[in-house]
Amino acid sequence: MNGGAAVEYSEQIQQFTEYYEALRQKYKWRVDNGVLMMIASQYAGSGYEFDLQAFTKLADYIKEESSAFSYVQSSLRYSLAGLLLNQPKDPKASYKEIQRCYDSLIEAGFQRSPHSYIAAYALFMSLKEDDRMLSDQVVRAKEMYDGIKKQHFFLTSHEDYPLSVLLAEEEGEMNQLLDDMAYYYEELHVALWKGNNRQFVSQILTYGKHENREVLVQNFVTWVDDLKTNKIRLRGLHLPIVGVLSLVGPPSALLPKIIAIYEQLISVSKFKWYKDHCFMIAVRVVILKELEDEQVLNAGLASTVESILQAQQAAVIATMTAATAATSSQGNQ
Repeated sequence: MNGGAAVEYSEQIQQFTEYYEALRQKYKWRVDNGVLMMIASQYAGSGYEFDLQAFTKLADYIKEESSAFSYVQSSLRYSLAGLLLNQPKDPKASYKEIQRCYDSLIEAGFQRSPHSYIAAYALFMSLKEDDRMLSDQVVRAKEMYDGIKKQHFFLTSHEDYPLSVLLAEEEGEMNQLLDDMAYYYEELHVALWKGNNRQFVSQILTYGKHENREVLVQNFVTWVDDLKTNKIRLRGLHLPIVGVLSLVGPPSALLPKIIAIYEQLISVSKFKWYKDHCFMIAVRVVILKELEDEQVLNAGLASTVESILQAQQAAVIATMTAATAATSSQGNQ
């Protein structure tokens, strides 16, 4: 591993490993290792220490407060517990607010799904103490989702809920945001096939509100090319986070650090079968350090990137949860 990166990120990597091991010892028979890795990474370099006892109590509380058939009875509740303990508000009160946001989204026409809970979390994090703001944001989020679906009917699903909520937070005309999204979707043809992944990336680039759209497209293409050159096999799971990297800038400064951390993680026997997760964790660790050092981002963009990182990571767990639920359902038929 690159010596400079080893020193610069040693604390974050050690934290991640320790937090993962604590979670694995407690939950190894109940929760997928990949999910545990993603939860542990939420704390590495975040400024919040991981407290296993508090985490367990909150996960149990979420289970008790939810109906027997709720999606949060699954691994999703562990992801939500991790997120809620990684922010300054009271976690139990915060969960009740998330449930209120979730109910509002469902009433507005969003379907029940694991991604609806991630959308509710994103909505909760954006709100102030104003019920009218909740109502307005929900209406705008549904309008955004409907606009996206009008552009790409067959590509748009519950997986688009979280970014529809994030995009609804943006100031400006809805039509302009949708126009930006359509522009990115079209221009990304040089790097991606048509489909869901291209749509997700176009949404992320739109949320970045960059003044120069061409720069973001070029950043994304360069990241994809350079990652392939470094033998990082890009799967659908990776592409949204590559979109986040494109908001931060071109790969010249960050890529060596990401590769170094990624290679260190996959060299550990218990992580080597989770290369997709290791890549996302490496990206998260590097970006959080950059945010902390204020090296590459202004305050507004830093907040944008952090919001996407949280939502995207939780959405990965939601996708895994949905896949597991579908498999179980098929098995029970």
